[in-house]
Amino acid sequence: MKRNVLKIAAVAMLVPLAGCFNPFRPDILSQRVTSTAPAPDSPQNAVKLFQWCWVNRGVDEYRELFTDDYVFISAGTDSAGNQNRDIQARRDDEVQTAENMFIGSAERPPADQITLQFDQNLVPFPDSRPGKNPHWHKQIRTSVNLKVRIDSGNTVEVTGNALFFLTRGDSAAIPQELISRGFKPAAGDTTSGKALRWWIDRWEDETLAPSLVANRGAQVRIAQGPYIEMSMEQLRRIYYTPPGVSP
Repeated sequence: MKRNVLKIAAVAMLVPLAGCFNPFRPDILSQRVTSTAPAPDSPQNAVKLFQWCWVNRGVDEYRELFTDDYVFISAGTDSAGNQNRDIQARRDDEVQTAENMFIGSAERPPADQITLQFDQNLVPFPDSRPGKNPHWHKQIRTSVNLKVRIDSGNTVEVTGNALFFLTRGDSAAIPQELISRGFKPAAGDTTSGKALRWWIDRWEDETLAPSLVANRGAQVRIAQGPYIEMSMEQLRRIYYTPPGVSP
């Protein structure tokens, strides 16, 4: 019996991918759910907006979530099995990966289906990083239950936790492209009477990581099953195209 397999390579491509894909086809656009996005006026609501973007494929809203100095920290392991905390993505990488997954590109189709569940009650705590003032900096840890149907033959399941670090607007490094569009530091929001905006400046991956990619330079084949268990980092590498690498 022929089995479908999912390949993960060092360049994190899902292969094979047949033909050219048009992200503007009506059947793809109809996948976005039209619900109201949460306003990121508190640490909890910023994390809720993150979840909303994944479920609703909100690329524009996702771009507005992250500070200019944002980083995604991996919970992966090196070739010796030791846990590392390497920076795996910065803001531009984050947005590109989400765009490829949510709506696709000319080279890559989007995920067939995305479901993401966080804790119902998100509780902010003071930022535990050295030098962070809890008045402006908070952190939220939540459980993660994510399923991404890549295509009709492969569904990835990601479980574990995510740790988000959030910064209030009057202390956040707001990206210049958003400032040019009218986004202001929170001092401007304060004078207008609007609630302060909160930004995500760091995401630490604490999802469970099966030993699928112990050596990142090796290609690993995974037999098809009801669900393929991966860490968040492993899933993201399917949809991220490193600079200078053709899909």
